[in-house]
Amino acid sequence: MKKYVPHQDPLRRDITDRPLPEPAPGGHYRYGIPEEFKEGGGGILTKVTDPYLGREVIVKTLRPEFNENADVQLRFLREARVTALLEHPSTIPIYEMGRDSEGNPYFTMKEIKGVSLRRILSGIAAHDREFDRFRSRESLIDICIQVGQALAYAHASGVVHRDIKPGNIMVGAFGEVMVIDWGVAKILDGEEEQHDPKPAPSLMHSLEDIDTTEYGKVYGTPRYMAPEQARGHVDLDARVDVFSLGAVLYECLTHRPLVFGANREELLKKICEEPFVAPAKKEPYRMIPPELDALVMKSLEKDPKDRYSSMEAFVDDMQRFRRGQEVSVMHITARAKIQRWAKRKLDPALTPLLLLVGFLVGYILHSLGS
Repeated sequence: MKKYVPHQDPLRRDITDRPLPEPAPGGHYRYGIPEEFKEGGGGILTKVTDPYLGREVIVKTLRPEFNENADVQLRFLREARVTALLEHPSTIPIYEMGRDSEGNPYFTMKEIKGVSLRRILSGIAAHDREFDRFRSRESLIDICIQVGQALAYAHASGVVHRDIKPGNIMVGAFGEVMVIDWGVAKILDGEEEQHDPKPAPSLMHSLEDIDTTEYGKVYGTPRYMAPEQARGHVDLDARVDVFSLGAVLYECLTHRPLVFGANREELLKKICEEPFVAPAKKEPYRMIPPELDALVMKSLEKDPKDRYSSMEAFVDDMQRFRRGQEVSVMHITARAKIQRWAKRKLDPALTPLLLLVGFLVGYILHSLGS
């Protein structure tokens, strides 16, 4: 995987010490000529250079067809403010927000240099050597733990992301994990959700677009929605993010999505009505440990009352599994604890010998007892 450094070029004093430029026009026009464009959902991302600080930044604006759509505008403003106010290492720094000379909103943010978890998972499935460092189960679990910690912080701040999926998780070259796209976040302030009577038109036109975020009465991405979210319930809480992160973890373990479907309706029906196949059963050859299997299925309970009660509880179990400790949703036998201890503490080359010694000792003791 390509390595990135924090700055494209080595810092020089002619950059760090140069005088401020002359006053520029208002809005994002002060950044000058854009270098590249990227469109996604309802927004356009433009890379520009800040002439005052000498760094590259990203300007996000709305696509022209959404400039008059109140619902998309609301989500755009919410994305900027929620991201700015959630000052967590796994959220993107927002630099400024304003309107351009035509009155359209924009905001600027840090450029993320990395790849999405969606790209990582597809690269692993394609046996792309560029993603070898993510191939281990542990590295993917660690990414999910970092995402869970960011979401726990957001929940404590009264915000539910509501659109967690591999495409909204970015991983940098130095292990940093960023949760992006807070545009459909739900604010847990007790107020009822407001919707534009003319919501944004569907952005999904083909099988490739099934994992695109939808706007309207039901916000989010069908394949990763909690059942109550898919049914359009308005009284959602943090447990929808628990479910979505569970679906992401499921995909990390099996390298296959939780559900398959030809269209949005089929996916939502499966999420709401059909039982989920446990990871260990779906992919038995991957040898998924039973306690990991159990914690994933706990996060994917269809009734939110049966799920983890909080993101902190879910993250705690993932961390306990990584430390080789007992998880809350499954009791571990004494024998399994000893095996885990041996796996963590002993040289792998000695394991067969120690198992043989243990077998012989047990056999001798059994013989003496007879």
